[in-house]
Amino acid sequence: MNQRGKRVSELIHREIGAIIQFEMRDPRVKAITVTSVKLADDLGYAKVYFAFGGDPKDIKEIAKTLNNAQGFFRTKISERIEMKYVPQLKFYFDETMDHIHHMEELFNQIKK
Repeated sequence: MNQRGKRVSELIHREIGAIIQFEMRDPRVKAITVTSVKLADDLGYAKVYFAFGGDPKDIKEIAKTLNNAQGFFRTKISERIEMKYVPQLKFYFDETMDHIHHMEELFNQIKK
């Protein structure tokens, strides 16, 4: 990704986080953190990864809620960031934190 893409990715990351925290009404969504935004080379699509601190059973429902709100996010982003075209957004649960937690548990078991 070029420098422009990186900058756009960081801006979108910041704005989506703010929108979730201050403008979304679903209380379950408040428990998520946007971990990264990966833009396609043409800037037409963005994968938005999130971590969730609540009940793991709610992850699929939250991803569905976020994906259903794509139009809302795109409208808000276009109001905040001067862009010719706001990318299509797709939200994914970021399993990295789960893997880190699992590895820590394994290391703790090995130490014992």
